[in-house]
Amino acid sequence: MSAGRPASIQVSRKGRKKSSKKEDTLSGLPQENQCSLSVTSLNTCFPSVMDSSLSEEEVCDSDMPLDNRESCFPFQDLPDLCKIKIWSFLKQCDLGRSMLVCRSWHKSISNPQWWNVISLNELPYTCLPRDRNGPTHTEPVCHHCFRKRLFSFSAFLSRLRPIVKKFQFCLDISHPTDQFYTVVERFLLSADLKSLTYADINWKESPSRSNLRTVNEPSQDILYRCRQRQRMFFRMFQDFVNVATQLTTLIMPFDWTEPNVENLCKLVKLENLVLEKYGTYNHTFTQEHMNKLTKSLVHLKKLLLQVSIPTGDSVMRLYQIESASLVVLDVSLCCGFYLQRITTPNLLKLRILPKPLKRNFFQQQTPEMPCMFSVLSVGAAQLKNINGHILEMETIDHPSIELSNLLSTLCWCPKHKTSGGKEMYGM
Repeated sequence: MSAGRPASIQVSRKGRKKSSKKEDTLSGLPQENQCSLSVTSLNTCFPSVMDSSLSEEEVCDSDMPLDNRESCFPFQDLPDLCKIKIWSFLKQCDLGRSMLVCRSWHKSISNPQWWNVISLNELPYTCLPRDRNGPTHTEPVCHHCFRKRLFSFSAFLSRLRPIVKKFQFCLDISHPTDQFYTVVERFLLSADLKSLTYADINWKESPSRSNLRTVNEPSQDILYRCRQRQRMFFRMFQDFVNVATQLTTLIMPFDWTEPNVENLCKLVKLENLVLEKYGTYNHTFTQEHMNKLTKSLVHLKKLLLQVSIPTGDSVMRLYQIESASLVVLDVSLCCGFYLQRITTPNLLKLRILPKPLKRNFFQQQTPEMPCMFSVLSVGAAQLKNINGHILEMETIDHPSIELSNLLSTLCWCPKHKTSGGKEMYGM
């Protein structure tokens, strides 16, 4: 090596070998997989931003040819069916890292059938190795790097057009700078969702933003973003319903506006439904919405409902549920919700919200509150589990002492206000 060459440009043969190997590995990737972020204008691709602990050079250098390793059977000598079977067990992050190994792996893994489970929040939350010293980065959760990975993954999926069977995300679609709504819309337009059967879509919050929230955010700004998020969810959910016609399991926050209820009722093949609360109160949730939901979803077997109803002077609002297909019903997370009548001949498992322990809260009840004993004995004759209590030989009509005590904690009628001459609550 020349002595007159500056130290800053003196490169050893080993260093040049590593650099050339890295360039050869990455140059083999198809040009179509060189994606760019629309927001940050960063030229990168999905596999190159997956690893959270190693740099790209370390990843490429660690993948030595298996032919040089003794006592190891070369993976490239396996039949294609064996490789396909092995790759089918990998998650999306592992598949992305595997695409960096060699050209043949990149070509084989770039197949839409391997990407049938898409979870946008399984991407690493840590800082990218080359960006750890930036001013916008935080540890251990870096929202900036997560967003960079997400946009790169979205561009990769839009070209791949995967055949998706399971889809999950937890993103605040309304934040103006994150632009996560664009990511979801791009996915709905590019992916093949005809075979989609499971969807968990949390559209109200982003876990990566938990350490970036402002403490003293004005209430008017919070209310504005809440309403804006509802409008954006309506457009997104309408597009989702039109393409996910085979959906059987759905988990999401729900606001119970009339257009969204209409769209939800179009998913007639739903069997499992979890509707979480959105906002402080669900002002629009009515008995008509419940009737429309149970009549439209004729195959519904499991329903978990979470609503918070403003009751004003009265403590509870009475609701009726009628469904011939329902097997599991959970309304234990509802506030201001009470079962007046239930007609579910196939119901096996039920969870109900217990009575509050405050005496003044209980005394506000009206005498018209129905007895839970009669409600369940008439409308759920096949019931086998109530709030975790398994019914063996006993029934609602002839309950044991333990079951009677349990039902007394669930019933709001005046009859079960006392037990043995003593008030059960507020003593």
